[in-house]
Amino acid sequence: MKSKKVTPPKRTQPEGHSKQPVTLKTLAAHLGLSRTTVSMILNDVTDATRFPEETRRRVVESAKEIGYRPNYFARSLSKKRSYLIGVIAPDLGDGYEAALLGGFERRLLDTGYTSLVSNHFWFPGLLERHIETLCDRGVEALFLIDSTPVEYPGVPAVMICTSRSPIWCTRVSIDNALGIRQTLHHLVGIGHKKIAFIKGPQHGGDTTDRWNAVLSTCQELGLCVDPRLTVQLERLDPTGMRHPEEGRIATQKLLERGVHFTALVAYNDISALGAMSALREAGRRVPEDVSVMGFDDIEFAGIAYPPLTTIRQPLREMGATAAEVLIRKIENGETVENISVRPELIVRSSTCPPETGLPRRVQKTSTKSMRPGQRTRS
Repeated sequence: MKSKKVTPPKRTQPEGHSKQPVTLKTLAAHLGLSRTTVSMILNDVTDATRFPEETRRRVVESAKEIGYRPNYFARSLSKKRSYLIGVIAPDLGDGYEAALLGGFERRLLDTGYTSLVSNHFWFPGLLERHIETLCDRGVEALFLIDSTPVEYPGVPAVMICTSRSPIWCTRVSIDNALGIRQTLHHLVGIGHKKIAFIKGPQHGGDTTDRWNAVLSTCQELGLCVDPRLTVQLERLDPTGMRHPEEGRIATQKLLERGVHFTALVAYNDISALGAMSALREAGRRVPEDVSVMGFDDIEFAGIAYPPLTTIRQPLREMGATAAEVLIRKIENGETVENISVRPELIVRSSTCPPETGLPRRVQKTSTKSMRPGQRTRS
């Protein structure tokens, strides 16, 4: 006996869930309206108010119901606008750059603009390629974080954390000179005279500005910048990623020179955190033996051990300022002068007046070899 072949029922897509994308033509036919009418209502143009409110409501609700999404490229061509802003940075996974981006994108909310983000990891060729790609995709402006292209990209630009300021862009920067003055006045004000410095890395966006400020402020205060108490921060990661280990290694070099110092000024917070680690490993107490100061006030500065005294950069506000400047450039064609942002001294527990005499070295005693009740000597 032959088995009867059973034909499975055809599966049908739920209404409004066709495999093919829903087009403006499909939506217009579904509503019984012209494509022009539907387009005007969905794009919320001024003339769309001439249609009855009920019609406008029905168009919007039907578009949501059947899953219609406007053709972005078609709309861009018709308006000759993309409403896209390119963002380029070495590595947006870094806390410093992420904070800038957060402020930038928050300011773009409700403006109609969207950002396209790229990382170049300090490879010059990749930076230029990203700029070319973003411009090919129609970005109307560029937000460049620690990234300076060789040539004018052809669109308005704002830069942050860069040593150069080309005439075709606006630079938003912290007042490094004021920040360094605040740093050294704080340390001198609580009694420090023997101060060591971790200088920023070569080609760092703020290295030159901060170091020049160190030299000028020390001259004003009558402090000697001892070459033996100065060390350059060296990048361990070829992509330029910041690591506390860099500050730790730099501080070890300072300690190996055997020159006494009571305070250490690090290039940034990341290197300051590494410096505190190296000092503890060498038996130096922070801040009793060595006061440590950073620069930036990144997220972890306040929860470090001890909490780090530093110079606060209002990173989110700087990102928001960059967004505002770019919108002004795009919308009004404004020429905006460079903007300098005022830093703020944040005093925490990593600095205190210096103790008299040479620093105390902590005696490392194994608890296994101690008799019950025995105390270690300081």
